[in-house]
Amino acid sequence: MNPSKDRILIVESDPEISDFIGRQALSSAGFQAFTVNDASSAISKILQISPDLIITNIKLPGLSGKDLMVALSSQGINIPIIVIAQVGQESEVIQTFRLGAVDYLIWPCQEPEIIRSVERIIQQIHETRDRSILEKRLSEINQQLQQRVRELTAIFSMGKAVTSITDQRILFEKINNIAAQVSQADVSWFLLREEEREKKFLLAAEKNLPDHINDFLFRTWDDGVSSLVVMSGESLRLHGDPLHRFRIKTIGQSIMVVPIKVQRQVMGILAVMRKEINPFSDSDQHLLEAVADYASISLVNARLFRAIEARAQALQDLANSYSGSEKITQEKLILIEQNLAQSSQLMLTNLDELTLDVTSRWTATQRKNLSLLKENILNFDMISKTIIPIKNAYRVDQGTTTDLMILVTDLEQRFKPIVNHYNLTYKTFLPEFPIFVSQEKFQIQDVIQGLITNAIQFCQEKGEIQVSISQISNNQCQIDVSNTGLINLKQSESILQSSNSEKERKARFAGIGISLGLIQEIILNLSGKIWVDSKEENKTTFHMTVPIINPKA
Repeated sequence: MNPSKDRILIVESDPEISDFIGRQALSSAGFQAFTVNDASSAISKILQISPDLIITNIKLPGLSGKDLMVALSSQGINIPIIVIAQVGQESEVIQTFRLGAVDYLIWPCQEPEIIRSVERIIQQIHETRDRSILEKRLSEINQQLQQRVRELTAIFSMGKAVTSITDQRILFEKINNIAAQVSQADVSWFLLREEEREKKFLLAAEKNLPDHINDFLFRTWDDGVSSLVVMSGESLRLHGDPLHRFRIKTIGQSIMVVPIKVQRQVMGILAVMRKEINPFSDSDQHLLEAVADYASISLVNARLFRAIEARAQALQDLANSYSGSEKITQEKLILIEQNLAQSSQLMLTNLDELTLDVTSRWTATQRKNLSLLKENILNFDMISKTIIPIKNAYRVDQGTTTDLMILVTDLEQRFKPIVNHYNLTYKTFLPEFPIFVSQEKFQIQDVIQGLITNAIQFCQEKGEIQVSISQISNNQCQIDVSNTGLINLKQSESILQSSNSEKERKARFAGIGISLGLIQEIILNLSGKIWVDSKEENKTTFHMTVPIINPKA
């Protein structure tokens, strides 16, 4: 206890009593004593000096000591009070205790009695203050510990997210939210460097940015401050006036920017802001840099995930390609074998009839058989024109492209003799500019050839075959193959599940083409779509979309 710092206000109208208590007793004991004559003066003095203890007489001119206690209590002033009473005023003393008095003195009294009472109350005041200070300090430490627990929990959560979240958008949102949490920021954003343009950064995630900035999400955006961190590679903290030269000043008054590095290159930026001038501390910076380290790991993982996914997709495409090639080859061989067997058997039968005929003249039946033989020979000729040699058809040249316009033009030349033979019309509609597909997806040639073969087989007499190509987007084109003649609704819904093994009533022979069921399977493997409609201008049209590429890319 340091009594020199304790101030005691004496409220007493009798100057002898106030002098005895203040000068002789308290001042000599090291206390600071102040004296006033009445309750009104006491209230003003209390507001002026904020005493630690008040000693007041119950009987005062004007407002009594009890009135003073009531007045102080009504104003929320809670200062310990010792009352002075005369012999015979015990009942009033009891009333003062009800009003908050902590002790009393019966006058006349001795100097030691006054000092003992004052020291005891002052010691209680010191103990209460020390306890209050200690409780406040403990509360602050507890809050700091709780904050550190939250920060460590957030960082631990960040570590789990890095290893468990593969969706980049969700991961970036998680990183940004944790950055705001550990730094106790009002606003935060996460910038990610564009791989194609190293000096440009995309807004990958944000929290509480204004709406006009939020529109830049997943687009290039420069906050004006992060570029300094990109150049230096070091964290940056600004607040107050230095921040006013940047346009980001409208969002907050204190900013901290931390780089995210991968192999010493700045690949991203974590930026946090507080709306008030509340500078970020060294501790805040260390925590945000820890989050940036985790974010760096996440960026490396994201690259690995993308590489693995790309490799897996490439292997899957290759597997689909070879699988499709094998199915096409098998189906064509089966069809060729069936057609050759049927044609050979028919020719043998016709020849047998001619051989066994004992007459020397051609009968009507013989002429008919000879005509059929001629037709079968023509069929063999058409087969040779429409089948691509297997040893050449399924060679895959990696890294090359195929122009669909050239492919469709070649098919037109191949099928023109067949179309002319059946008195059909064949038209091709091509775009103004070339359209390219990957040579790895060579099955598209068999698909188009199969659809043309199907169109010739089922076209109406003296009908028309149409093949058209059009680019419908930057990465897709549409191919349509149509023929005159309608199919019913039930047939259009199931026609893509049909196969060449099914016995269909074909109007004519058109060569060898893969089945519609296999065509649909190939188009789906190429990430395309195929559908059929038979609703307009007496036509049945097969539509399909396939991905295209830019040969310059």
